[in-house]
Amino acid sequence: MADPTPPTRLEPQLGSGPGFAAPPVASPVASPAMSPAAGPVASPLAELRAAVESGGPAAASPAVIPPPALPGDRVGVDQLSRIEDKAARIEEKYARSEALLNRVEDRVEKATARMGEAARGQDVAALRGEVAALDQRLRGVPGFGTLLLVGVLSALIGAGTTVAALRYGVPGVMPPIVNVGGQTR
Repeated sequence: MADPTPPTRLEPQLGSGPGFAAPPVASPVASPAMSPAAGPVASPLAELRAAVESGGPAAASPAVIPPPALPGDRVGVDQLSRIEDKAARIEEKYARSEALLNRVEDRVEKATARMGEAARGQDVAALRGEVAALDQRLRGVPGFGTLLLVGVLSALIGAGTTVAALRYGVPGVMPPIVNVGGQTR
């Protein structure tokens, strides 16, 4: 009868040091190439499994046993290289995205500067229009000469009116204070 335990596949643990030689860990995943009925490939596997499970001298010094060159090792290395390639592609995409965002940011800053200049131009145009309207209103206001003439005329008329009121009086308000001949009454 067949062995009641399912056949196992050895998977390596990938270490980080150059002298890292950890024993492979048994996985309960079935592999038809490494089943006990597979022949010569199964015998080193069975020996390794027996040594690991028994905890004998081979298990005490894992540096003495080099990791076997099994198809699982190659699969693990291939998988690791695929992961590294994918990470490199992700980094490249990130760098391209970052460069694109930097270019977009530069364009937005330039557009903002142009909009600021246009807004200042609009403000200057509006200010120019207000100054023109104020200039039109000020053109209707008399100049300095006219104001001086009006002031002199107002003073002369006011002085003449005062002298006339004092000499001839204002009927019903004030009697004349100075007579025509220079005598006061």
